[in-house]
Amino acid sequence: MSSDVKVGIKLRPPTQQELDENLSMQWVVKENSIVSLEQKTSKWHDNGVHFDYNFDVNTKNSKVFDSIVKPIVDATVNGFNGTVFCYGQFNSGKTYTMIGTSEDPGILPLTVEYIFDAISNVIQREFLLRVSYLEICDEKINDLLDKNQIDLKLYKDNNGQIIVNCTEKITNSSNDMLSVMKKGIKNERIEENKNKHIGSHNIFQIIIESQGIEEDSKNIVQLSQLNLVDLAGFTKAQWTETIEEHQTDISLFTLESIITQMSKSQNIQEHIDYHNSKLTELLQSSLSGNALIAVICTVTPVILEETYYTLSLVCYFLQCNL
Repeated sequence: MSSDVKVGIKLRPPTQQELDENLSMQWVVKENSIVSLEQKTSKWHDNGVHFDYNFDVNTKNSKVFDSIVKPIVDATVNGFNGTVFCYGQFNSGKTYTMIGTSEDPGILPLTVEYIFDAISNVIQREFLLRVSYLEICDEKINDLLDKNQIDLKLYKDNNGQIIVNCTEKITNSSNDMLSVMKKGIKNERIEENKNKHIGSHNIFQIIIESQGIEEDSKNIVQLSQLNLVDLAGFTKAQWTETIEEHQTDISLFTLESIITQMSKSQNIQEHIDYHNSKLTELLQSSLSGNALIAVICTVTPVILEETYYTLSLVCYFLQCNL
């Protein structure tokens, strides 16, 4: 797949309930492509579809991190902005991929552990790392590090950058940053959102500020940001409704539209309006220019139609041919 956006498909392992029900596998990774085992899925069954990265049910989160995320972390340490999205339907393994367990840590803790190793290897610069944790639900921005800060507003700073007044913690070690991460996870409004039947997008943002320590470095400050985004889960029913009926998540819809535009040839790209949603407006600087972007799409291997639908959506938004 040729695109400015790198995409990895991750088949989650069957749950214990699925194993108890003796559900058969419907999707596998074969010859580095996602393949359906059902003939009625046509080209998915015959040839499968190749994405940039294809991970089977036995793949550990560390392999996903090394393949997709680590290069983006290295780039942000060197001054580029980067964003990693985790995308998929409800119960497809998104949060497991992002958070993981003590036995199989997810993308967030693996990034935290790695980033301090990465900056320690850059001996000619001094680093300052700041971290924030935000939740966007129903187009409202909430601070996951301070429960009292809800429905925060976006505005432009003196440099014209879109920012939000939220809690930022300076972290000097991986343990510091992991503590911040755990606090944010604890403050997620999961039950409240479930009661409203609304998902939330969670953004773990690391601001990397560095300055040369050599005399001829002219004290130039280098600033970059790394965003790790656990997108709200969606259902097939949600995406068959029109946006005018307010059944579709505006942020997710806008993000997908932007990714579609980014995946087109440069000479046929349309104007990209990042201001149609809080998520894309907040992440604008990390979705444009020389920013590095990756999407990890999690899917369920024992369910045929929903997984087919999700994979077809990914192909549509990335302008690939089925």
